[in-house]
Amino acid sequence: MIRTILFALLFLFLFDRCAQQVSPTGGKKDSIPPNLVESVPVNKTLNFKGKKVELFFDEYVVVDNINQKLVITPEADNPYSYKLNGTSVLLTFKNNFKDSTTFTLNFGDAIKDFAEKNPSKNLKIVFSTGSSLDSGRVYGVVKDIQTNKPIFDALVGLYNISDTLDIAKQKPYYFSRTDSSGVFSIENIQTKTFKLVAIDDKNRNMLYNARDERTGFLNENVTAGVDSISYNISMYLSDNTPLKIQRTTPRVNNYAVIFSKPVEKVDVTFMNKDTLPYLLEQGTSLKFFNVQPHPDSTLVKLVATDSLGTTTEFEQKIAFQQPRGKERQKDPFSLTTLPESNKPLENTFTYKLILNKPVQYLDDKKITLITDSLSHEPLSSFKWEWNANHNIVLISAKSFAKDSIKWDIPKGSVISVEGDTLARMFIKHPVLNAEDFGIIRGRVVNADTASNYIVELVDEQFKLISRIQNTTYNFQNIPQGKYLLRVIVDKNKNQKWDTGEMAKGRQPEAIYYLPDKVMLKANFELNDINIVIPK
Repeated sequence: MIRTILFALLFLFLFDRCAQQVSPTGGKKDSIPPNLVESVPVNKTLNFKGKKVELFFDEYVVVDNINQKLVITPEADNPYSYKLNGTSVLLTFKNNFKDSTTFTLNFGDAIKDFAEKNPSKNLKIVFSTGSSLDSGRVYGVVKDIQTNKPIFDALVGLYNISDTLDIAKQKPYYFSRTDSSGVFSIENIQTKTFKLVAIDDKNRNMLYNARDERTGFLNENVTAGVDSISYNISMYLSDNTPLKIQRTTPRVNNYAVIFSKPVEKVDVTFMNKDTLPYLLEQGTSLKFFNVQPHPDSTLVKLVATDSLGTTTEFEQKIAFQQPRGKERQKDPFSLTTLPESNKPLENTFTYKLILNKPVQYLDDKKITLITDSLSHEPLSSFKWEWNANHNIVLISAKSFAKDSIKWDIPKGSVISVEGDTLARMFIKHPVLNAEDFGIIRGRVVNADTASNYIVELVDEQFKLISRIQNTTYNFQNIPQGKYLLRVIVDKNKNQKWDTGEMAKGRQPEAIYYLPDKVMLKANFELNDINIVIPK
């Protein structure tokens, strides 16, 4: 009897172990997404009055960040909770949906299968709280104006037309998000007229943050239709927030005024007889240097111009910290060049010496250009000049070198306003061999004589290689590689690209790209590479 009982217990133990469910260790990986088999309400239901939406799938599913990924249009302002029930997902809304309105619930990739996390594709439910479904549609493509690349996950919104439209405070009535190709489609909307706007919406609050989010808009209103045209939207950065002095940093050697956003330039007027050298660093920091003698404090008027051309005036008192030690600690004095060291130079060239502090003394007879270690010509024999802040030397020079060109900058030949000097520097460049480089030539087709044109050659990372202001271009001595060509329509002829500003209804200056990349080989000439401007 005891033996029988023991045998039965052993049998049950072994059977239980065999019956345990474990994940399969082999076999083909499941790549099939969950399929929607039923929904309540059924897709395209009319006269829906409920507060619950339930989706039923053909396998077990999980929910992934549904509060961020579920897009409900028009924006319902109707909080909901969700419950996962194995193969179904139940949404329970707090309030009834607005009457006589077509709603679209687009789930994106918020619902995935349990095993491999494959997202359900094109998961969307449409229903109407009235007796008919809205059939309007607005669709198109969103790209970045400066790179011509599609923008993924941009918010594209339709706003009710209003003279007081403020996308920083108003959410769109209908909206969609772009896919990886920059394509958007807003469907099942009222067939009426809207304002079409795209924003980055990085924080996904559906409001525009001008400081760090791109935007784009159409000047003309759009009318949603069953077969409406495709709209192209170009997005750009346009920080129209008021310029402020964010903070100041007083030190013994210098005094920095930090702006709340980058500025193009700052005009400085000293309100008394005192003057101080200064530099605008990285577009946001205006640094004044402590040179003796000067009063304990200096009052200045600053007129700063931002990227939108807006000027703002400030009055600022400059007061340096009092020294505490016997000797003031100075920031290192440094020099960079353009072109950079070791970059090839033609025998006739333009050149920049760029210093990180204003300079009080430069000996142009001690700084020399060495040609193949034989010829030494002082800087004074070439044409050179300072920039306005006395920290950049602009040089036009000519050499007869065959192999290398070298600058010799002895110690003591350049002295900053703080009284420090550079260590001796040798800056070397090989002489450019034209056979190692190529040429790209072409013109702008359909150019308008009323506008100015800037043709730019950029690499695949959109780094500027060369630019010319004309309707014809001839880019010489270009290294072998792949490049992009673009043309800026400089309407206001200020020799730079200007961004747009939606609040003023101003579009950015147009940029047109050559559709295909240019592939250049060494010692090759590419002619008639023309950029067409649409008529």
